[in-house]
Parts: sequence; C-alpha cells; structure tokens
Amino acid sequence: MNRFVAAVSLVAGIALPVCWFWHKQAAPHTEARATPHSRSLADKLNTIIIPDYPNAGITLAEAIEHLSVKSRKYDTLNTESGIKGVNIVIIAGGERQLPAASGLPLRDVPLAEALRHVTGLVNLKYTIEPHAVAVRETQDMRTPDYRNASALQRQFEKRVLPTVNWQNASLGEAVEYLRISRGCLDASDTQIVDVPFNFVVHLREAIKRPAVSLELKDIPMSEALRYCAEISNSRLRYDTAAVMITDVETDASAPESPANSPVFPTVEFQDATLAESLDFVRIKSREFGPDHREISIQVKPGASGPPITLSLKNISLHETLRYIAELSGHKLSVEGGNYVLSPL
Repeated sequence: MNRFVAAVSLVAGIALPVCWFWHKQAAPHTEARATPHSRSLADKLNTIIIPDYPNAGITLAEAIEHLSVKSRKYDTLNTESGIKGVNIVIIAGGERQLPAASGLPLRDVPLAEALRHVTGLVNLKYTIEPHAVAVRETQDMRTPDYRNASALQRQFEKRVLPTVNWQNASLGEAVEYLRISRGCLDASDTQIVDVPFNFVVHLREAIKRPAVSLELKDIPMSEALRYCAEISNSRLRYDTAAVMITDVETDASAPESPANSPVFPTVEFQDATLAESLDFVRIKSREFGPDHREISIQVKPGASGPPITLSLKNISLHETLRYIAELSGHKLSVEGGNYVLSPL
C-alpha cells in the first residue's frame, strides 16, 4: 500500500510538466480516429515478430509481460500515433499457469500468433480494441461502444495518459491514481473544456473483487477507467457531473436540476451517515445559495443505508443530493420546492 501511495505522489509530481510537454507537442487525437487506430493495432499484431517465446510453467500475466516488452522492442511499423509496441490488458485469468509442456517452442512468430497460443493454453481469448488488446474469458462478449458518448465521456476520451502502471491495486486506489494524474489535454482540439474530474464509486459491500493491474502507454482516461471497471467486475456510467463506477442497479430516473441550484466548490466527507451528509448540504445551501436560505430536505422512513463517501468539485447542490440519495439507497424527488429522499 505504501508503495502505491508513493507511486501516486510521484505521478502527481510529474503530471503537470509532462502534460505541458504534451500540450506543446500536440498529443494524438484519440476520439476521431478510433477505427484507424484499431486497424494499426491489427497491423502491429501481424508485423511485430517475437524472436523468443515465453517459457512454459509461468503465469499468463508473466507471459503477457514478456510479450509486451518484446512488442515495444521489435515494433518497426510506422503509424500516425507514433506509439511503440502494443498495449495488452488482462481482464481475467492473469493468475493461470501455462502448462509445463506447452507444445513445440515457438520462435520468430508474429505477435498475434504468440498471443493466440498463450491465451489458448489457458482457455482464454484476446480481442482487438481501439487502444489495446484485451485478454478475456472466451464467453465475455463485451465490446466498447462509442456511438452515443456523452459530453463528459468525450472530455475523458480527449485526456491522454502517457503512462498507467500499477500492480495489484484496489479499485479505489486505481481510481485515485487516475484522479490525481488527470491526463494530458489533447491540444489538437481547442474546444476542450477543463471539466472537474469527479468520480463516484458505488459498489456492493462484502464482495471480494480482483485486484487491478495495468501497464499501458498513451491511453485515453476513458479507456483506463473502462478497464479498471471491467477487471473489478463493475460497470462505468457517465452522468452529467461525474463518472460512476458501480455494480448496483438503481433507478436511473431523477428530477431535473433547478436552474438556480447553487454550486459547491468542494464536497468532502468520508464514511458519513445520511443525516451528517444532509446536514452538510443544508449548511452549504445557506453559504452558496442565491438568497442564503437553507433548503428543505425530507427523508421518508424505511431505509438505513451504508456510510457515504464523496469527494467532488464544482458540483451543484442538486447533483450532490442525487449522489447522496443513490449511495444511501434512496430515490430523490422534488415536491413543492422541497427535496424528498424516499427508500427504494
């Protein structure tokens, strides 16, 4: 854990100068050419020749690390992105052992053939995605869908992380790493707005989740988040004000935000009760509301939710209440100008 915290601090220290350099050099436009990038990955898989095959009897994760290093070393394909090698993400099965007797040793084979052989030995498959190759269970049919991306998702797609590298992190640690590193602005698009990086994690309790390990280069923030969610068996949801990582089915309907809903510069509480969270909102409503009046919040009896943790910036009162309601197992509504939280 201490090593992870140190890594996060290091990322925070270098993020600004690295991003300044990328801004000057105009990072590649990740959103507009997702399909050509996919084609270049396919080309690389067939043109990068791996001279020596991973040893038998090691784990899949060790074999993939071997192939990742070799892919960067022997990549001779010139692409628009200028990225060397291939990003490979293990969604599942990294702990599986390659058989001690894995057939004839393979040498001087394309990366695609090496990946097919390695994943096949442990009953997995690989899929080619816009920015990485993903190793998955054979029955896993998930594919990224970019057709109906929200405005917030498009902003995250245009933030490029030069490096993502950690091992065996919890989902919370991985999200915090991404929140601190923030990513580098894609300078090819002058219309990008610097949106706050708000994340809300809402997961079922008492469920053991796989640790998150990633080693990626030049990856959009949205893709890194998606892989974190998939590895931890949760899903990604882009709201208007924050990115939600969740495995809890909730009522997606919510009242529209009032036009005069005040904006809070920060919302910070850790393991707060529902009553404490709502008291925080009431106090802030007096401080930031246009008429400095305390808003009315009613909680109907019948539910006692888990402790609430939120860390948000530049968030409206209305959105804050919506996340508090969701995390505590309530539905938010507005009745006669009053906010009402009803148990689900």
